[in-house]
Amino acid sequence: MRHDLTSRLGLSHLRSLLALSRELLQTDDVLGVLRLLGGSVAELTQADSAMLLVRGSADEGIRFDDRGVPMPALPDHHLYRIAYEVLDGQPGGAGFVGHEDRVLPILVIGVPASGAVAALAVGWGRHVDAGVVEEREAILLAILELTVAALGRIETRVSLERLVSTQYEQMADTAEAHALELARRDAVENEIRVLSLTDVLTGLHNRRGFFVHAEHVFRVAQRRHASSAVIFADIDGLKRVNDGLGHDAGDCLIRDIGTVFRETFREADVVARLGGDEFVAYTLDDARPRLILDRLEKNLHAFNLMQERPYRLALSAGIVQCDPATDQGLLKYVLQADHQMYAQKRRRLH
Repeated sequence: MRHDLTSRLGLSHLRSLLALSRELLQTDDVLGVLRLLGGSVAELTQADSAMLLVRGSADEGIRFDDRGVPMPALPDHHLYRIAYEVLDGQPGGAGFVGHEDRVLPILVIGVPASGAVAALAVGWGRHVDAGVVEEREAILLAILELTVAALGRIETRVSLERLVSTQYEQMADTAEAHALELARRDAVENEIRVLSLTDVLTGLHNRRGFFVHAEHVFRVAQRRHASSAVIFADIDGLKRVNDGLGHDAGDCLIRDIGTVFRETFREADVVARLGGDEFVAYTLDDARPRLILDRLEKNLHAFNLMQERPYRLALSAGIVQCDPATDQGLLKYVLQADHQMYAQKRRRLH
């Protein structure tokens, strides 16, 4: 029967147990707890060997030598069976065990007393008086209770950290999946937006793309009173190519015109195919209108010289300079450039 520790232990032992308690509270790893357990058993009981078994890991115990150093132990150790019996429901206490050619005193305890979750068996290689055994039983009981409390605290912390880590990983996985899905949707939406603003045949802006981009640049140019111009162009002879060579050749002609038209302007300019045989550009080029049209004609001429095509590239074009001093909109300038283009086409036909 367990008595009050203060009546069974000396003051020095109580101080040692108090120090052990403080050290166990400051230990965050299992190996550290085992070292403190082994050291206290060796110091306070002078045991020659000890064995610790904990429920749930009873297939491999922890043995301690006479210095209290912990190391793994298999079931063939002479204290293993004794400790295991306590975990299995047998009462603990003092006794003797045959070991090689000797009979050795042993002491085994379990905590809690009923339904033990941990058992500690110690053995001596010499005779131990009954009174000393009773005192050491109280010491071992206190040591084991403190050890089980420390191991339980660590297990709770580890389990909580594992749970938090698992939940964090799940949250991170969910957040990553959500971010990937948002990125995928953004990419799809951006692709759809680009397609909605792009002429599929030439890769230039389409009508909508032209006004979306050019309107922004136009407003900035107007506020800054910067020079700008609109060029409207129409392919000469597209119907003749379609009728004589087929629509595939006509599409090739449109693509070639788109390439030359794009190369005539700078990267910052907005260039588009409005549809059919009509092209338009908005430029901040401060060159005089005639110089821009001359550059376009030279590029067409160079293309016709270098490329072997069953047709020649030709454009009729009109250009209008935008007046930043008026509030006229971009569309009006596009229509004016269109009228000038038709005027040039009529002059060519006559």
